[in-house]
Amino acid sequence: MVVSFDVMQSCALAALVVLLGRSLVKRVKFFQTYCIPGVIVCGLIVSILLSVLKNGGVLTVNFDVKVLKEFFMDIFFTAVGLTASAKLIKNAGGKLLIGITITTIGSILAQNLLGILLTKPLGLHPLLGLGLGSLSLMGGVGTSGAIAPMYEALGAANATVISVMGATFGMIFASLIGGPASRFLIKRYKLSANKNEVDVSKQSDNDVTPLNAKSFMGSVCLVVISAGLGSYIAIAVGNLPAIEFPYFVGCMLGGVIIRNILDHTSYEVNEAEVDVLNSVTLDLFIAMTMMTIDVTKLADVAGPFMIILACQIVLMFLWVWLATFMLCGKDYNAAVMAAAHVGIGLGSGPNAMANMRAVISEYGPANVAWVVFTPFALIVLDIVNPIFCTVIAPWVATL
Repeated sequence: MVVSFDVMQSCALAALVVLLGRSLVKRVKFFQTYCIPGVIVCGLIVSILLSVLKNGGVLTVNFDVKVLKEFFMDIFFTAVGLTASAKLIKNAGGKLLIGITITTIGSILAQNLLGILLTKPLGLHPLLGLGLGSLSLMGGVGTSGAIAPMYEALGAANATVISVMGATFGMIFASLIGGPASRFLIKRYKLSANKNEVDVSKQSDNDVTPLNAKSFMGSVCLVVISAGLGSYIAIAVGNLPAIEFPYFVGCMLGGVIIRNILDHTSYEVNEAEVDVLNSVTLDLFIAMTMMTIDVTKLADVAGPFMIILACQIVLMFLWVWLATFMLCGKDYNAAVMAAAHVGIGLGSGPNAMANMRAVISEYGPANVAWVVFTPFALIVLDIVNPIFCTVIAPWVATL
């Protein structure tokens, strides 16, 4: 039996996946503990079920998601670009930000180098080294779903499902490893918090942003206009010879340009509203991505998949000890930043915040780490990682 859904029906089912996923996470402590988004949980369940039915010759379900999936992806990356304010970055302080930049970009390079080196002895296509490197572990399901199809076009079979599953498992280990890594550093170097500090991590829990239709419409228009500008960037760069330049990267750069132009005017970007658009479009994009992958394809590379993932986990632990901790001050705040870096290095922003919260609740406040590290590291990561994983792909495919 073959069942097909049109664009609107497919979008409705994606929205249902998002809602059911949220409901499921509320009822299962495991998913809350390890910061696994509901859309990934429910999307994975749907993809497993449909993959089994399809491979068993029982039912094939076709979704028409190509156009909407690309649209949501482009809007998501545009919203990411709009967070990259040079003025805000400058105000955060110089020396620490340089350290965060170096360790973030360094971890992107290290993960990809390790992944590529491991593919040879394991008999995998070299692009899967990127797929199980920073593309999935630092980029997450969203970046994996956006870029991995390009890897498949370059010859890396099943790159999408492998990368998406790498990102999914990475989030679990991000929460398992982050806290212990920070505790190791605190104990080893005999560090302690400043007990006189007021814990801002608790204050942020009570922040409420009022909803205003006129203001929100302004933010929607700002994101769409930025994406429109970015589309011309993508087209222009894409016409250059020997360059693979995804449309969504152009959209993201459009957001960066618009944001930094507006920072020199009286117009204020409502970051909370832009973040809402970011979250909404990301969830729908991930739902559509998860619904349409065939997870049974992972079975052929299950052994190498686990070996590379295990090596990446060890690398991340060593990296935050020997690079992040050292570059960010070698103090208590740096130890807490190490927990956050494990969070974004194997999982996502929520993993990073949850890791820091766990350490802070046990050892005391670390306001510099809480306020500065994750937002700035994510800006660096979200801009550098997709561009790097895209530009380097054609060369890696020839190895």
